Amino acid sequence: MNNENFTSLSVLLNKFLRERGLEQKMKELSVPQYWRDIVGEQVNKVSVVKYFENGQLFVEVRASVWRSELLLRREDIRRKINERCGGEVVREIIVR
Repeated sequence: MNNENFTSLSVLLNKFLRERGLEQKMKELSVPQYWRDIVGEQVNKVSVVKYFENGQLFVEVRASVWRSELLLRREDIRRKINERCGGEVVREIIVR
């Protein structure tokens, strides 16, 4: 058989999600996973993604030193998460 007649599963899945208006929701559901990947294991141990709503990512940090560090790095982290999502999904990271 000729490979030109086949469409990859990822292309079909993305088309399915887009047609049903679920593509953005899938990106939003990935945000907590991207958080862990981007900030690293050490920061992930002292922080908890509480929830993500209306473009705002709410993160709770147990130690004040790490809270300060995340406040300084939040724009860089936001940019990296959005790069992974393929668009402007996270508008703001709120650290508490």
